[in-house]
Amino acid sequence: MFVALFFAANVLFCLAYVVRDMAYLRSITIIAASCTLPYFYFQPVPLYSAMGWQMAFILINGVNLTLLLLERRPVHLDATEQRLHNLTFRNLTPREMLRVLAIGQWRRAEPGERLIEQGTHIDELMLIYSGRAEVRIEGAFRANVGPGDFLGEMSFAIRQPTSADVDATDTVTCLVWRRDDLLQLLDRHPRLNDAILAIIGVDMAQKLSRPADQS
Repeated sequence: MFVALFFAANVLFCLAYVVRDMAYLRSITIIAASCTLPYFYFQPVPLYSAMGWQMAFILINGVNLTLLLLERRPVHLDATEQRLHNLTFRNLTPREMLRVLAIGQWRRAEPGERLIEQGTHIDELMLIYSGRAEVRIEGAFRANVGPGDFLGEMSFAIRQPTSADVDATDTVTCLVWRRDDLLQLLDRHPRLNDAILAIIGVDMAQKLSRPADQS
């Protein structure tokens, strides 16, 4: 019987190397390692060392499986978060978006207030949630920006001075990220880094393609 369990354990280990889903892999590995314990224990001389290693593997996989399942729990977005997801972060999962939002701060600007001054180095990336602003280059009107548009994205992406003045034309509510905070988050999550850079790239391209009189 115990030999059969040991044989089954090895079959399960082989199966674990085939599956692609990490939760299934860890679950199968835990079951397989558990099947080896009776075999090692009921040897003429119990193989406690082997049992100890298998229990360590079970513990490690159990902890990581728990963390993985917690990561996969359904995420509920409130109305503000859902609007941001629809406006800008559709390429992110809700959980990924919440990671990004968690390190941002809300800011409010009144009509006429300057959000960005041309030719300056800024260490922030802004995203307009509500309200509108006017973009001017060397004093000449370039475009209006509004909900879902980033501000300071070119300076953030290429670390160059800002290319335009941006002034609020009505009350603007925006989400602001400090460069260092956002870069630290993106360094820890490579997939998130690629997705955010793609979102910023699309935003920049859309702004450049807008007619100068588009509102």
